[in-house]
Amino acid sequence: PPEAPSSPPSPVPQFVPQIEAPPPKRWPPSRYQTDLSEQEAHDYIAHGAPKFRGELREISNGPRGHFHFFAFAGEEWDEVTDTAPFQSDSFGDMSSAPEGKQTDALERPAMGHAFGIYPGTITLAYYVAGFGSELKGSEIVARGKVRKLTMLYVLDRLRQLQVKGIEEDIMDLHNHLYEFLLHDNHKYDHPGGIEPSLDSQIANLVASLCRPSWVDFSLPQHQTVAQFLNSPDPAVSNSFFHQLLLSIELYLRTKSRGLHSKPLTDIPEKIRWDLMLAQRWLENVEIEPPRKVKGRGEQKSSVGFRFPNKKNQIEALRNFAWTLKWPNMPEVEDVLEYSEEEDPEEFLEDRSTNCMSWFTGLLLPGKSMPFILMNALVDCDGEPPVEFHNLHQSVSNIGFQYRGCTYWSWECIIGKVLGAASGVTQIAGWVGPCSASADLDRSEMALINQEPPRCNRLTPSAIRNMASNSDPIGPQQESYLIADYQLLTPSSEDPVDSIRIERLNFTPAPSNPKGVHRKALEEPEKKPIIIFNASITFAITVDKRARSWKVSLRHDTPFIAAYPCQNGPHVLFVDYQHQKVRVDELVDIQNWGTSGGKDSDLEDSEDEVEDEGDVEEVLVIEAFGVPDNEVFARAWCSFWGLPSVTADISKTCMACAIREAYAALVSVVILVDRGSVDVEVEEVDRMMENLL
Repeated sequence: PPEAPSSPPSPVPQFVPQIEAPPPKRWPPSRYQTDLSEQEAHDYIAHGAPKFRGELREISNGPRGHFHFFAFAGEEWDEVTDTAPFQSDSFGDMSSAPEGKQTDALERPAMGHAFGIYPGTITLAYYVAGFGSELKGSEIVARGKVRKLTMLYVLDRLRQLQVKGIEEDIMDLHNHLYEFLLHDNHKYDHPGGIEPSLDSQIANLVASLCRPSWVDFSLPQHQTVAQFLNSPDPAVSNSFFHQLLLSIELYLRTKSRGLHSKPLTDIPEKIRWDLMLAQRWLENVEIEPPRKVKGRGEQKSSVGFRFPNKKNQIEALRNFAWTLKWPNMPEVEDVLEYSEEEDPEEFLEDRSTNCMSWFTGLLLPGKSMPFILMNALVDCDGEPPVEFHNLHQSVSNIGFQYRGCTYWSWECIIGKVLGAASGVTQIAGWVGPCSASADLDRSEMALINQEPPRCNRLTPSAIRNMASNSDPIGPQQESYLIADYQLLTPSSEDPVDSIRIERLNFTPAPSNPKGVHRKALEEPEKKPIIIFNASITFAITVDKRARSWKVSLRHDTPFIAAYPCQNGPHVLFVDYQHQKVRVDELVDIQNWGTSGGKDSDLEDSEDEVEDEGDVEEVLVIEAFGVPDNEVFARAWCSFWGLPSVTADISKTCMACAIREAYAALVSVVILVDRGSVDVEVEEVDRMMENLL
């Protein structure tokens, strides 16, 4: 017989590191096991389940007993998070710490942790921070006198600091500060006198910037910096540049001193905003050397500015508009692309104060930036009516209808509810494009009447106990009974398919000022902005009968994006009481949670008193299926004023979402499965749009 072929030589065995497999998802781990040790409990119950921790920080230089609130979910090394990334680096400027810790942020709450991973949602950290104290630390009494300066000197010194920085020699630095900027109250020219130091210079600059006459950039109305930079009143612009110079002198000294300088937390909050302004100026503005300009019989000096990040700002605005599917993109593209080429003297930043703020990149952190961005977009589009221009950043419950689409601020309840709708996205603090409404004109601005939510008020005690109130294992014990835990399985196989959005409704609210009504909209001049009561009409099947169900969006209820878990689904400790309902069963549930029972009369909903109590039972709404189901669930929450945790079960299991609700003292959880529903979203071809 033929000789059998020889088998190939066996490979040389190599060492392969063994990766520990995650604990199995079956429950109980063993059929006959009745309890678990502490280590087994961590392996089988807590492995991959996020932990929710609260932290209190007393306000610096403030009265005792007043705290900032912080919340942390998961671990720092987690690859997943509940925070949506900024779609552009330029949008990250709305936070003073876009990639850092929320505790390092200057603005409160920290905008770097504001937007949840689902449109219309916020994060647990942002929700918790909103209950912290709004008090500011006490200011330092201004002492010492500031020297009068000419604009020529101020601009020349700013350019010198931009190119060379501050003087390296401490005596040169000292002499320049007290010879040109501040009056010196100390004596250094005799034996035994105080030696010059950076600490004393920093202290004197801080005290000089505490003068009440300087602009307080922590106030929202002052955070559009271009209004001072480009003010028609020379006294305003001169004072701004004077304050800016002192701020940059202080900022560079604190940077030079490094870790040995005075901690920023010990510097008054108002001065920390000055330091932020100095940082943003040095990052985004360059002063060009003066050049001679011929005048009448004499030569004058002209100083120009250069903005190195202008191209990035243009591209960020373009991305913002395309993402929102802005209706008039051809004209916006034409302005962004060709306006400066056709007329070299027409700069984008000169179109308006908001355009100057955006295209220069001179932006301060906080809630003002989304409004500056939208204002800049509107100013680059010649079609919107006059009232669309210059949206005020202190009015958060605002939105508008423009050419068949509506757009809403991320703090407006309509944006929060319709963020769950098909084709809607959230970018840089704006939600859209959302459904249009026949109750609004083709182009009309709208303020929405929204009351505060009816929620448990988070207290310092609740923050301290957040970890124990939401621990996946429960109270610490010697052993953990398996019977105390249950594996939750949401019913996503047969989702509700009988709910659809019919229309978005607006009716003028009684709170409108006297004389402001819809008839006034017919006048050709600038239209008044009307305050509306908003509602959504749904087509829904109730008791096997199709009917229209109108849900008023009465309360400004927040929706918290659930933190993703790993190695789920996890089991839930029995003390975390919950009740599971399908989304169409909400029509029979009234006054859930903080307001009392579940079968109370509608009139009882008028008693809107904040409750400091605990969550007795969490209502878990299964809103699987079409996106309109989640919109209905959010609208129901808005009607009753109940904040909720929104969880996609492909990222967060039911048990972890319920625990997060207990951590935030929230009594509602909305479950969805976005990956199981194919929703057709119209893609916009940018190249074809440019041809229109």
